Amino acid sequence: MARRRTLAAAAAAALALAPAGAAAQDPADLPPPASDPPAVSSGIDLLQKRSYWARSAAARPFVSAVLELGVIYFRPSLAVGVGRPHWSWIGIEGYSSVSPSGGAEYVGLRAALPRLEIRGGARYAFSTTQYFLEPRASYTRRETELLLGPRSRYVAGEIEVSGSIPLLGGSLFGVATGHAVLGTPRGYYLYEEALHTVMKPPYLYRARLGFMGEMDRFGELRLGAAAEVLGNPGRESVIVRLGPVLAISLTHHLDAVGTVMVVAATPDRLGLLGADLGQLGLRYRWATGDRWPEFP
Repeated sequence: MARRRTLAAAAAAALALAPAGAAAQDPADLPPPASDPPAVSSGIDLLQKRSYWARSAAARPFVSAVLELGVIYFRPSLAVGVGRPHWSWIGIEGYSSVSPSGGAEYVGLRAALPRLEIRGGARYAFSTTQYFLEPRASYTRRETELLLGPRSRYVAGEIEVSGSIPLLGGSLFGVATGHAVLGTPRGYYLYEEALHTVMKPPYLYRARLGFMGEMDRFGELRLGAAAEVLGNPGRESVIVRLGPVLAISLTHHLDAVGTVMVVAATPDRLGLLGADLGQLGLRYRWATGDRWPEFP
């Protein structure tokens, strides 16, 4: 009972972190109304792997799913592969997200080990509220909302490597992602929906490094911090974001996660539109052949 109270208190603290970090950006700024999910990998994903999935059944062909419910988004993911789902496997994965402000569709390949993963695929993003942008040296949030160019829709090729290592009673984790954005009108910039930044096509990269300490003997409660750099060679710009990260394993199948990455350095003045406040919610894992299925 005491441990459940501790986990519940930590979850409440995670929810409190988001507005606190956001207020540091601009007290008058409001979170963007879009329901866009965060980038596919936050780095926390590797640390939330439970050894349960290595024991629940032998390596096999499988279908698996991850249902992620955040404060402002819902993203179901589906995978078909061979191995131990959510632990060590290779296969095809995809996700879909739709909201009043737009949506995204992703499909790609993933190879996963317990502490190392690599994926590559293509993401189609479309928006009902965002338009391509006329080139500027710097942007305010209001300037990204001007309806001067064609409606924003594009394809982004993505390749990503993520990994973690045990360190000092916790884990050091990192994510490196490269994007190549295609299908954009010549002479326009765009607001990249997944990474929340203005870019000049076609190339964009992200590198995130963080540390999470284990707050209990079972490793079910982890708390830490992360920093990331986003670079766009076209604009010759670099953006730095940082913030707290929280992960709680509620059951073998259900996690609570929180990531609040606010902007520390940028050529733009986007307020919360340039922050990553998206990953704050629950994530449920399912797979065929699971020996001890449970909900939640």
